[in-house]
Amino acid sequence: MKIEMHLHTSRYSPCAAATPEEMMRALIAAGYEAVFITEHEFVWPEAEIRNLQELFPQIRIFPGVELMLAENSAEHMLVLGTTDVQYVRLQFAPDRVLEKARKEGRLTVLAHPFRWPGGAELLGRDQLPDAIEYLTNNHSTEMAELARSAAKQYGLNLVNAGDVHTVEMIGRYWIESHKPLANADDIRNVIVNGQYRLRIKGR
Repeated sequence: MKIEMHLHTSRYSPCAAATPEEMMRALIAAGYEAVFITEHEFVWPEAEIRNLQELFPQIRIFPGVELMLAENSAEHMLVLGTTDVQYVRLQFAPDRVLEKARKEGRLTVLAHPFRWPGGAELLGRDQLPDAIEYLTNNHSTEMAELARSAAKQYGLNLVNAGDVHTVEMIGRYWIESHKPLANADDIRNVIVNGQYRLRIKGR
């Protein structure tokens, strides 16, 4: 199952350049079977996710969020599978976010940790995310290798993700699950149990 874990739309992320509908059409054309919409500091309401899913039954559409973990911080974390606005309210308390996510079975991913200085500070804390981004549209090869080393040091799973902001970013980096996602929370089991492959366009 071809999965995009990190995607923004112009509906709720000012940095994105395509509407949800444009993104879904491009994902479907590129053969994706599931996507998590991870707007910055915003979780999609359940009704809006449901309406978008009805428009595009060819792809499983799941909610999520990308949190900035401190004011003016370079440190970002994805929480996949949630429509709970409480995550946004807790974003500057990463230990509480991680505790809540673990209790609820949500996957947590440290996003592009070496894109900016300070982006991997979370790795020095007692609680760690489930995974760390490896190859993305916003992580150079050098940054990716730092992520690989950090994953090995801290025992974290590596994931590829598009960090998609435009339709042109779709189809470069993704994960392929060994089994389909019936529900949003299935992604945590897939990643934690290593039931996926890292994929790159052309390989």
